[in-house]
Amino acid sequence: MKVSTTTLALLAAGVLSLPAFGQTKADFDEMRQEIARLRQELNALKAQGAAAPTAAAPAGSAVNDRIEQLEIKQKDAVVVGDIGNSFRLPGSETSLRIYGFAELNAVYEGKGDNSNNDYSTFAPYAPINGSSSRSGVGYMTARTSRLGVEASTPTAYGPLGIKLEGDFNNEPRTGNAAVNGSVANIYTQQATNSYNFRVRQAYGQFGGLMVGQSWSTFMDLDNSPETVDFNGPIGSTFIRQPQIRYAYNTKDSGTFTVALENSSTYVLDATGVASTLGISKVPDLIGRWDKGFDWGSMSVRGLTHELRINDGNGLEVTRRGYGLAGTALVKMRDALDFASFALTYGDGIGRYFNYIEGAAFDAGSNRILLEKALGIVVGYQYKASDTLRANFVLGAQRNYDNAYTTFVRANGLDSGQYGVNRSVYQGHLGFIYNPIKNVDFGAEYIFGQRETLAGDKGDLSRVNLSAKYYFN
Repeated sequence: MKVSTTTLALLAAGVLSLPAFGQTKADFDEMRQEIARLRQELNALKAQGAAAPTAAAPAGSAVNDRIEQLEIKQKDAVVVGDIGNSFRLPGSETSLRIYGFAELNAVYEGKGDNSNNDYSTFAPYAPINGSSSRSGVGYMTARTSRLGVEASTPTAYGPLGIKLEGDFNNEPRTGNAAVNGSVANIYTQQATNSYNFRVRQAYGQFGGLMVGQSWSTFMDLDNSPETVDFNGPIGSTFIRQPQIRYAYNTKDSGTFTVALENSSTYVLDATGVASTLGISKVPDLIGRWDKGFDWGSMSVRGLTHELRINDGNGLEVTRRGYGLAGTALVKMRDALDFASFALTYGDGIGRYFNYIEGAAFDAGSNRILLEKALGIVVGYQYKASDTLRANFVLGAQRNYDNAYTTFVRANGLDSGQYGVNRSVYQGHLGFIYNPIKNVDFGAEYIFGQRETLAGDKGDLSRVNLSAKYYFN
């Protein structure tokens, strides 16, 4: 059947002139297929014209004009990408997604001034009751605002994914030097309220292999409860770091993951500060298993990491710390709500726990002593409506007596604001209102208490309000 060149060109132009907004990926796929078909027919017509010059369309004809317009529009068209909320870069097979949010946190501390540790809760260092700490402190910050870029490029062996993400939750600067604590906070509030941009995540992923910086494999983000507070509950894991991770998915047995992660020795000396003799040589090793079920999901994880002291003059002491963790999420009320549970135990688990010191170096016995601790987190999310959800979260941790606690007491590190804790607990009662898509308003009351090995207690009471505006 003979195809009219004018009709064909008009059809091609008509397909390209469809509005891009509001269309689904299937719509765009169908459009690309139609354009490809029309291109084939147009190319066939041009080939016929080249083979029979007398029948070719003259320069400047309607057919050639429409062909040129078709080629130009194909180059400029915005095409939906292969990952959610993405677009394809012109002239490339790479899909790009830009996402993030602008957020304001407003905090009022009713009891236990924690402002030296900034806007986020940090119950392990809450001021001891009866000390000279202030109350009724209020402040606001937008430093948790976030910006991220996600990309995916198809290859013969599957998609290659890249993620870069950062926020401004970093130390402020005065002049050319970073300044910590309340002095820096006062400076930024009087001058610019600016903070440094920092890397949260930066990694590439191909198949089951991920290389770069992301949440530690020892942390289970998917099964963690939601809080308005940035730090979240005590007694769990909260850490991002560089790593090499490989995950193997099975059909029926879940996902098995192994990772080598950045090692960082943190060992207290007899004065209660991190020893300057601490070094790291061997990456931390983490293994993990995850599986989903009809009732929810669960994860089990284990880690081992090296603690090392070396003074450069022949003194070298090493010891391994260990940690185990299990988490579960259980669907409730016809999957509208969910309950979450986390149990974390460590003997020298260190920075993987939120929060303990982890280890100490006893120069007298030439030994690294390991802190033994247990953490529990329980949470429940109640979805009152499509726009309102409530979160109830309780976290607790406890330190157990061993050679480490004996060393702490002997050196007077068991009391005061920075004394090693026997126990810490913290509760969150929060509400998040989602009036329209991509907007969250949060309000949360947080209470907690710490008790040092010497029996000193410090209480925490605060309100955290937040407004978060997403784009993706």
